[in-house]
Amino acid sequence: MKKLLESTKYLMLILVFAGFVATIAALIWSVYETIYVVYGLFAKYNGASNTITSLAQLMDIFLLVAVLYIFTVSIYELFIGELDLPEWLKISSFDELKSLLSNLVVLIGGISFLKYFLERNDPLSTFLYGAAFAFVSYVLIMYRNHGHGDKPNGSH
Repeated sequence: MKKLLESTKYLMLILVFAGFVATIAALIWSVYETIYVVYGLFAKYNGASNTITSLAQLMDIFLLVAVLYIFTVSIYELFIGELDLPEWLKISSFDELKSLLSNLVVLIGGISFLKYFLERNDPLSTFLYGAAFAFVSYVLIMYRNHGHGDKPNGSH
């Protein structure tokens, strides 16, 4: 039974492969959107607000690609083996992975809020959206700072 369970770690290669495919698809999408935005900027300029919104959407897509990539290589490193990656990207626990991903979720949320802020003309709706984003960000930041299981009992 032990041998069987030890060898099942390679089942995670299915998840790694699926994550890699999703990363490549998102990367292709980001290139397509970049070409579209740059073309629109020079061929049919629609004003600064629309341009800023389009560029903010691009940043959102780029961050999504980064999240997918980081998740994929991290799952590989956690279950299969080490990769030759920069030190900041080497993940040795699920807490590290969750912390890194929560940082990226806050960044993506910030960009989404900027896009929402620029597109809406409804102050109450924008305030509620911002308050909801602030609450989610607060929870993720508190988790990152205090929610790790690697601290001894009683320490803060």
